[in-house]
Amino acid sequence: MARRARRKGPAQPTEVAAPVAGTSGRFWLLVVAVFFAGVASLIYEVVWIRVLGLSLGSTAVAFSVMLSAFLGGLALGGWYMGKRSDSMTSPVNTLMWVEVAAAVLGVLAIPALKGAGRAYVYATVALAGSALASLTLRSVVALVVMLIPATLFGMTFPLATVAGGRMVGGQKAAGTIAAASSFGSAVGALVCGLWLEPAFGLLTAAVIGAGFNLLAAACAFGVHRRA
Repeated sequence: MARRARRKGPAQPTEVAAPVAGTSGRFWLLVVAVFFAGVASLIYEVVWIRVLGLSLGSTAVAFSVMLSAFLGGLALGGWYMGKRSDSMTSPVNTLMWVEVAAAVLGVLAIPALKGAGRAYVYATVALAGSALASLTLRSVVALVVMLIPATLFGMTFPLATVAGGRMVGGQKAAGTIAAASSFGSAVGALVCGLWLEPAFGLLTAAVIGAGFNLLAAACAFGVHRRA
């Protein structure tokens, strides 16, 4: 009887409790990273609209061009990383570096947009104020400056979804991460539009957005280290 009891001992369910709890903690840290990334992306979007409005004139045109570049970048990043994230050994490690790169490029986009705006004015004068040339130049300015950081923002969701799916299952991971990203975006737009940009200015608001990217990178690093 004693031998049978000893044989059954290792099969007790308490032995798997610790790994499940640890995996759950890593997943929620990943969710926090996605939330911070969502906050950062909409801070940049609000700031970019303001900068384009100042550099290129009409706010309506600036908003349309910026939104096209921003959504195009999100789609491009999601498409590119969606094909590759499943085969990655550590998608959360890639996510960390994506957030670091987004922080750098998000801030550099502000002086780049201002400089491109000045070049746009000179080019428009040289082209005798043609409406078609003006629209084309505005689109090129937005695409060149904003497409790369927006593409990095689009990489966040597929990377986080694949990483989370390996922890808690694909369906739960996709739904929770999508909610965290959407909620973070709403918070970023609200906070930047009502407080950061009026109180601190465009460049400082962008730097604060970069800080949220770095917080997301730190959370991703924590998830990677706990793996």
